Amino acid sequence: MRRLVLSIPAWVALSGCGDDAGGSGSGTEATSSADTTATSPTTTMTATTMTTEPDTSETSATMTSVADTTTDGESSTTDTGVLPCPYTPVEGTPAVGLQLVGSGFDRPVLAVGHPTEPDRLFVVEQGGAVKILEPDAMTAPEDSFLEVAVSCGNAGTIGCETGLLGFAFHPDFPTDPRVYVAYSPNVGGSPPTRVSEFTLADGDPNHVDMGSERVVIEGAQPFGNHNGGMIAFGPDGYLYFGLGDGGNGGDSPQQTGRNTGVILSKLLRIDPNPDGTPNPPYDSCGNVGCDNVSNQDFDYTIPADNPFVDNPAFAPEIYAWGFRNPWRFTFDPQDGTLYMGDVGQNEYEEVNVVAAGADYGWSEMEAFHCFGGADCEIVDSPNAVNADGMTMPIAEYSHDEGCSITGGGVYRSCEVPAWSGLYLYGDYCSGELYSLVWDGTSVMDFGSVLDVGERILGTGWNAYGDVFVTTVDAPINGPIFDGLVYRVAPV
Repeated sequence: MRRLVLSIPAWVALSGCGDDAGGSGSGTEATSSADTTATSPTTTMTATTMTTEPDTSETSATMTSVADTTTDGESSTTDTGVLPCPYTPVEGTPAVGLQLVGSGFDRPVLAVGHPTEPDRLFVVEQGGAVKILEPDAMTAPEDSFLEVAVSCGNAGTIGCETGLLGFAFHPDFPTDPRVYVAYSPNVGGSPPTRVSEFTLADGDPNHVDMGSERVVIEGAQPFGNHNGGMIAFGPDGYLYFGLGDGGNGGDSPQQTGRNTGVILSKLLRIDPNPDGTPNPPYDSCGNVGCDNVSNQDFDYTIPADNPFVDNPAFAPEIYAWGFRNPWRFTFDPQDGTLYMGDVGQNEYEEVNVVAAGADYGWSEMEAFHCFGGADCEIVDSPNAVNADGMTMPIAEYSHDEGCSITGGGVYRSCEVPAWSGLYLYGDYCSGELYSLVWDGTSVMDFGSVLDVGERILGTGWNAYGDVFVTTVDAPINGPIFDGLVYRVAPV
């Protein structure tokens, strides 16, 4: 492993960042640079100077200098406001490391702590199962909390972008015993992406009632890649659902990125509770046609304040649009800012801060750049809106550094107060863990803070404010040896 030295200017107060803000291509994303080797070149970023030196003894990055992390007596750095702090706070800016918490998983794409028992980690396996990693366990259990039959269900498969892709607890869980999953049902051809609701089995906190499944919404997919599939409840209590452009390359031939009448290439916002008015399925496949266009209606509620609910040119479920493959997104648990990693095509990966009604450019833009000969205005300011009405990302990196952004989480744990507000995200191809701070106006981009040495497939969090990183131990075009879950922790 390499040790990366990260210099943070002393004036940066991370715990106060993001207060003015409003709001993945899968790690198995098949891009035109799929043959990129897992290298991690030394880079110099605007916000910091990073140096490398050989280090085979630990997985860590050193943050030099101390950030002042308290403002007006706020206690958010020592108490999450949800549960008492389980850690002894570490002063200063220690090295960033990864603490292994579990292994033996089948392509883990997400790890989420139980809302009231954060030490119980619900690990989402792309192969179709959600498994509970108990606090006293270090390996994946045989038993499953939930299991669905999915496309791409064969353990050890690499390069597949379908499967079980998302999981979320109901906002009132466990009082309301419902959970939600996004997955690609095993129906052959190009399977749709489906969000379903399940209810806990009576008196059993360790299993759902598999007979309780209710399909909430489903989107047809013309190809087997760019499925998106992340779901999460926002601080407003609504369910957010990310869908990619449906696959192939360059958004061709269906052009869903610019088609506001379909739900592909969009971030949706719905209330999963039925309102008694059936919603017809969307055929997002254009002139390609879909192998499995559903012939059933779905019953969910479209929030009255969705940005396009009264615009006949837009599907009313749309919250934001113009995404190529929004693999993992997350809400900052402190201020609700919505961060998204959107996988690029040939040259750039991007991080977006997502706002209601905004257009993020695909397929006329790839990160800060015009794509495919499109005539667009280039603006290099983060989160700025260009003359074409497209919102810029807050950060990008080129395919010299990676090839498939995973996305990540916002650190709000009391363990390292100086890291509070740090958005940590990874790349599947390079195995690098990156970080930045967004203050609502500008970005401090620290670039790579850790060479993980494995393929970063997903992320996660718990009510303590911890950030998790899920990986697969696999070469670029070889078999998967293991699926692992780590907690971001000081070294």
